[in-house]
Amino acid sequence: MTSVHPTPAITLSDGPSYSAQEAAAMLGRSFSWLDQRVRDEQFVRADGTVVVPFRTPGGYRRFTLTMLKDIAGSCYRKGWFSGDKLRSVLREILMAAHPDFS
Repeated sequence: MTSVHPTPAITLSDGPSYSAQEAAAMLGRSFSWLDQRVRDEQFVRADGTVVVPFRTPGGYRRFTLTMLKDIAGSCYRKGWFSGDKLRSVLREILMAAHPDFS
C-alpha cells in the first residue's frame, strides 16, 4: 500500500523520539506487531488522521511521546487494548516524559 501521507522529518523542537524497538516496548508489543500496523496505516487518531512516524535521514522510524499516546488511544478504540492495558501504556509514556518522577 502506498502512503498518501507525507512522512515528516524530525526537528529538534519535537522533543525526544524513540526507535520502533523502543516504541514497541513502551506499548508492550513486539517490533513486528508495531511495524505491520504502521505499514498498514492502522493507527488512527480520534480526528481520523493517521499516525505517521518521523523518519531519520537513514530511513528509520522515530516516534514521539505524543505519537505513542495517539497509538495507544487508537489501540483502545479498536479493541486491541483493554482499559487496564491502556492505563499501563499511558503510565509508561508518562514515566518516559517525566523521568525525574520515576
